[in-house]
Amino acid sequence: MPSNPHKYVIPLAVVFCSTAVFVASDPAPARGVRQNEPQPAQTLDGSAALAVISIKDQRISLYDAQGGVVRGRISSGKSGYETPVGVFSVLQKKVDHVSNLYDDAQMPFMQRITWSGVALHAGALPGYPASHGCVRLPYDFAERIFSKTKLGMRVVISRDDIAPVSIAHPLLPKPQPVGDVALAIPTAYNSGDASDESATILEPNVQNWPARQRLLKALKDQAKAKADKAKVAIRKWEALKADLKGRKRELALIAKRDRAVATKERSAARLAKAEKRIAKAKSRRAAKRAKKAKERALAALASAASKLADAEKAAEEPETVISKLKEQIAAAEAAKTVALAAAAEARRSTLPVSIFIGAKSQKLFVRQGNEPVFETKIAVADPNRSIGTHVFTALDFANEGNDVRWNVVSISRRSAYRFDEYGDRERYRRKRKVRSYEPPLTNAAAAVAALKRVTIPEEARVRISKYVWPGSSVIISDEELSKETGKATDFIVVASDEPHGALKKRPRQPRPDRYREYYNDGYYYYSDRRYYRYQRRRPRYNSFFDWW
Repeated sequence: MPSNPHKYVIPLAVVFCSTAVFVASDPAPARGVRQNEPQPAQTLDGSAALAVISIKDQRISLYDAQGGVVRGRISSGKSGYETPVGVFSVLQKKVDHVSNLYDDAQMPFMQRITWSGVALHAGALPGYPASHGCVRLPYDFAERIFSKTKLGMRVVISRDDIAPVSIAHPLLPKPQPVGDVALAIPTAYNSGDASDESATILEPNVQNWPARQRLLKALKDQAKAKADKAKVAIRKWEALKADLKGRKRELALIAKRDRAVATKERSAARLAKAEKRIAKAKSRRAAKRAKKAKERALAALASAASKLADAEKAAEEPETVISKLKEQIAAAEAAKTVALAAAAEARRSTLPVSIFIGAKSQKLFVRQGNEPVFETKIAVADPNRSIGTHVFTALDFANEGNDVRWNVVSISRRSAYRFDEYGDRERYRRKRKVRSYEPPLTNAAAAVAALKRVTIPEEARVRISKYVWPGSSVIISDEELSKETGKATDFIVVASDEPHGALKKRPRQPRPDRYREYYNDGYYYYSDRRYYRYQRRRPRYNSFFDWW
């Protein structure tokens, strides 16, 4: 029998509790909702276009472009590790992922939304915020939605639950008419699987719009041709560099010439130093030593000059060859830079565009494929007045592919409320029984009012219209861009009046089984982090005199 019979009881209890949570998470009518009331369809007709997470209601809702929705329970960050309220996007997807912060914890069906460690993944749902900042999902639910989400999908985290609403406004970008764009011969195109972990960016879905599909195929063909051209330029540049590196004989002769130049310069410096010593000599003995030093310097200088003449003659032809080769390398590098820029521009024409409008900074930022494209100044009426945070998402084309359907979600924030890890657990459990199933709709009038306050230069509008595909988004906010908005990310906006616990850099957790300090009763306290408890034990004496 084990020395500690309770050691195996706690893990089994956790397993049974976790099983109960997963079973309870199956799609079913919400508690507190009458069975005879019509419930919204819990299905997605296609890929999810938007995810909305409510911290207060501990719920996630995923919406597609056709109005379908699926909902599930979550467990967000506990006190001190709060899941941040703001605007994010899916940056990475992995079916099997292991945490590098918390003792290699399993994170199945992981969908990362920040590179600092916040993600959506399957995990235990105790009924209240309990994670280290991630959004835990029921295992079955996480598995079911994994194939429905794509990299780049917007994830909006709000204090209160809120549903998107359709919106139309002249400021929202419109695509260029298909007839205004020259079409090349289309090639075969495979949009890929939404669950493919090797995918890196969100690609637009145009299967219902033949004209736009032909345009996308043509643009992809052009992008591929320019990418191939860039690869040729890179190979040429690399071949020239390898040729330069292989010219060992020529490079050795040039290096020998350079060493001879340096030797002659040192000999000339020694001669000048000897002449100064002669001029400053105050005794015949010092003058004699200085003259001998000058004679040696003159001999060394003559020898160095002779060697330099021979080295220069030997390096004359190699110098010409290497100089021409370096000129070719410089030209190839410039051509490579131009080809890469053209390939990147062609690739961007096939990707949705992300736009961030900062009301306070009065700047517009554009990103595509999680990389910055350009920024420009804009005008915002009454910038000191709050404008809120509104997220507009392009759902699909309309009007024969010459317009776009948009929806909008406005983030709800209630900074007065703070979750108490212990006092609010029962409150969350009680609230779950009476929670309304349907979240309130976003106030479209407030979103339209925010759009009316913004003026974008016509040049920027024309440039943006080249990249308006389903999946594009516009964010208007009086918040600044988060420091999380960096390389290989879309725009990340975090509410400044909400806790940022999960975004703080956290050191790696200490290893389990650490000894605490001794107390005056001769006992010490033993920390077993695997089961989150302390045990009081007698001290162990290593020698006869340890008691002293």
